[in-house]
Amino acid sequence: MSTKVLRLGGAISEPWYFKDSAQGSAPGGVMSGPDMWRGIGPLVGKELADALGVQLELVETTWGNAVAGLQANQFDVMFALDGTPQRALAIDFVPTPLLWYPLCILAKDEVDISTWEEANDPKYIWGAAIGTSNDQFITKTAPQAQVSRFQTSGETLAAFQSGRIDGYITVGPFADVNKARLNMGKVIVPRPAAAIAGGTGLRYEQDQRFKSFLTTAITYLYNSGRTQELYEMFLAFRNVDPASVTPIMREKWS
Repeated sequence: MSTKVLRLGGAISEPWYFKDSAQGSAPGGVMSGPDMWRGIGPLVGKELADALGVQLELVETTWGNAVAGLQANQFDVMFALDGTPQRALAIDFVPTPLLWYPLCILAKDEVDISTWEEANDPKYIWGAAIGTSNDQFITKTAPQAQVSRFQTSGETLAAFQSGRIDGYITVGPFADVNKARLNMGKVIVPRPAAAIAGGTGLRYEQDQRFKSFLTTAITYLYNSGRTQELYEMFLAFRNVDPASVTPIMREKWS
C-alpha cells in the first residue's frame, strides 16, 4: 500500500501468463509498463490491484525461479504456483485454491495410453518444465520412463512441436489451449485422475494482513465464478470454445 503497486510474478505459459506483442483490442488485455499481458494470472492480479486501489506490475520470471524471486522480494505474489512441502519450506501459500485442474499429457496422436501406469514405460520420453509440480509428479509416478526437462514451458512446448518428446506433462488448461493453438496432438487425462489445486505463493511475513486479504479475495473470486469467467475471457481471445475444455472449477467437472 505504501508503494501503490502490486507486483505479480509471471512465467510465460498459456493460459497462465502471455505477452500480447500485437496489443490487440480484444477484452482481457492488462497493461504493465509497455507490455500487454493476458491470461488468468494478469486478470486475477488486475482484480486484486483494483480492489486495493493500486497499480499492477508484472515481473517476468520462470517457474523454476519463482520461489527464489519471492524470497528475494522481486515480486509480492505469484498465481498458479502450486504448494508443495518443499516449496513451503521457503515461501508461504494462500490456503484456498485459486482454481483446480487435472494433470494430463499433451501427447502425440500415436501415443495410446489411458493410465499413469502405462506412462511408466522406458519407450516414452515425457517433457516437463523444471521446478514445476508436474516435473515432480512424473518423476515419482513414472520412474522407468525417460523425462526431458526444460527451463521454461515455451521450451517444453517447442520440444513437443518438433517431436523430440512423446508428450508434455502439464495441466488441463495449458494442454487444452495449446492443443487448439497448435492444432496438433491430443489431450490425455490418465487414470487415476490427479486433481491439482492451483496455488498462490507469497513471502513468509510476520504481518498476516496481506495473506488474509489474498485468502478472502481469491476465495470470493473462485466461489462467485469470476475466476472461471476470467479463464473463459482468455479462451475467447484464443478462439477456443469453453465447452470443449475442462473447467477450472472442480464443481463443474462431469
